[in-house]
Amino acid sequence: MSQQQVQGKIQTRTAVLIFCRDVASPMVLYFDNAQKVYEDLKALINSTEVKMVEFEPIGPIKKAAILSDRIVSVALQEERYLVQE
Repeated sequence: MSQQQVQGKIQTRTAVLIFCRDVASPMVLYFDNAQKVYEDLKALINSTEVKMVEFEPIGPIKKAAILSDRIVSVALQEERYLVQE
């Protein structure tokens, strides 16, 4: 069996994971500034005011919306991926 050699560069991107009430798996969204979105969502979780939160992430999901009282937790996740040259 021949072995293929993959040429490319490994890069890292950061995803925002949004854990919602009554949903088994988190929403995984990619942003140019994931840290800022993460901080904003943490502030919303601690707030008593209910707001509709709309996202326009980059990647496979183009638009998402959720009520802030449905969000129970958020996390950041670094992912490595290969960019072929």
